[in-house]
Amino acid sequence: MQLRTKLIADYYIGGLLHVVLKPAAILLGKVLRRKHSLHPCGTLTVVKMLGGGSLAIAYPSFLALKRMPGLRRFQIVTTPAIEPFARALGIFDEILVIRDDSVIALLVDGLGALRRLFRTDAIVDLEIYSRLTTVFSLLTCARNRIGFYTDSSYWRRRISSHLLFCNFSNGIYLSYDQIATLFGAALPDADDCRATFRRSLAPQAAPGPGKRTIAVAPCCSDLSPERMLRQDEWLGILRSSVAAAAQSASVEIHLLGARKDRPYLESLGSLLAPAIQGAAVFNHAGELSLVESIRILGSVDVLLCIDSALLHYARLLGVRTISYWGPTDPRTLLRPWPGSADEIHYRKISCSPCVHLAQQPPCGGNNLCMRLAADPNRHEDPNPIWIIAERQGDRYARFSAP
Repeated sequence: MQLRTKLIADYYIGGLLHVVLKPAAILLGKVLRRKHSLHPCGTLTVVKMLGGGSLAIAYPSFLALKRMPGLRRFQIVTTPAIEPFARALGIFDEILVIRDDSVIALLVDGLGALRRLFRTDAIVDLEIYSRLTTVFSLLTCARNRIGFYTDSSYWRRRISSHLLFCNFSNGIYLSYDQIATLFGAALPDADDCRATFRRSLAPQAAPGPGKRTIAVAPCCSDLSPERMLRQDEWLGILRSSVAAAAQSASVEIHLLGARKDRPYLESLGSLLAPAIQGAAVFNHAGELSLVESIRILGSVDVLLCIDSALLHYARLLGVRTISYWGPTDPRTLLRPWPGSADEIHYRKISCSPCVHLAQQPPCGGNNLCMRLAADPNRHEDPNPIWIIAERQGDRYARFSAP
């Protein structure tokens, strides 16, 4: 199923199930009078179906929960697309995968997961906007059902046993940290997280002297593809970044991405090879697993990237990063860790950030915010967002300039 189909099904089918199940849940809660104490907690399950980078952002909270006294099993429910990101953390005892490529597979795997998790001690729903994951958590009959709410997700009240407020004007990492605090688990510091993650991952050895290695992660998932830059923009960024290094050392450029990103990276590689003399360019898209890509990150000098999962895994490894932002806000996603070496390029304009705030980007995908991140001196037309929006037709007419 395509992403849009999944989101529509989540909204309407999940909404219908909420209407049907919520009165029963409230009634049974009054009749059974279950005690929703978080201790003891022998089995803890996390639900995360979209966004692999969020798992890396939540790593300190996960590590704190994993170390709780009395916890015997820490597991996650996810989709095939997110499974590699969960596995890369090396922290979950079991990964329950629910296929979402068809309705039948979704139902079969969903029912199987419900059977495995029935009356589990606690389940944490990390999908802040999803209705179906809330229904799934309810149907497990877990003693404790932890979820998040915003000003628009009031429907979760009296379905989840514990609700945490998610304030998107602050860092999302602060919301994730609330989970560990709720269970009374002590959050590890940055050095502890980096050392633990590196041990579980066993990154490649660093290159020898006289060689400079650069990783480039210019692609992202189907969620908010307007985060991406064009290949010619990456050429300009890399030409300036690599030129100085190439004068004193041999340079390797490693292009990282998924199988679907290979055509994009092949096009980028064809531009880089003649433009940057002396640099060896390697396109790893589709050839390496996610874990293997993250191991390469652990050995490079710097990662150049957009807001994507590899950025957050690189920060867990303590790797220097140079990132470009626009539709998302780095202040809400990058945890300010001591010792982090992060160079951030972000030009805040009137419509940025738009992810999580608009169903469709106001620019219709013509992401001027990313253009300005790549080239801050770029000439701006008067009211650029209004002009771009006007070109999209009647659908965006309300944004038109007077």
